[in-house]
Amino acid sequence: MFAHPCVIQATPRRTFSSGRPLQKLLDICEDEFLLRYVMTERKSTDKVQDAAERLAWEIVSTSIRLDELRSIWAKMIGITGPQWMIMTVLANAEDRNVGLPVGAVSRALRVDQSFVVTQSKLLEKKNLLRRKNSSEDARVVNLSLTEHAKKQMANLSAQRKELNAFVYADLDLRELQQLTGKMDSIKNRLEKAIARISVDL
Repeated sequence: MFAHPCVIQATPRRTFSSGRPLQKLLDICEDEFLLRYVMTERKSTDKVQDAAERLAWEIVSTSIRLDELRSIWAKMIGITGPQWMIMTVLANAEDRNVGLPVGAVSRALRVDQSFVVTQSKLLEKKNLLRRKNSSEDARVVNLSLTEHAKKQMANLSAQRKELNAFVYADLDLRELQQLTGKMDSIKNRLEKAIARISVDL
């Protein structure tokens, strides 16, 4: 059974498995509650703009919690949050026998290729990732998970499934798919908006 972090009763000494004091997260929740109250109660003639700003904040807030969760999963197998993200990208591309090029992974995570190169070498040393030059182009390095990495992630699958069932308990499959589609649409429009604004810089 999972409890929402904002309603957990605890002393400042209690900690998550990630090592962060629970009180710190409670303080964050309190600040968010105050911010939501201000955003809801303030007088405004542009309700659509207010709703858009509220949605943007909720997305940011959700992203922070997802980062916290990724760090916890990562710590369970002795790696960092960003390294866990690299492994997740590769796990979702397991149908590709040759793995994924470094460039494709960096684009998926929106980070510089040099970062993926550095982190992939560290994962390789832990026997979690395999680096192999492409047979078609020796300049291209393909990344793939080792059997050890797959086993490590599989060991966490039951916990991850249980947590997802709790987090998305209010949504059925159709609603999850609809929400995913709407978020994807917002993401694509943000990409276009960023490109439009960047032209003026």
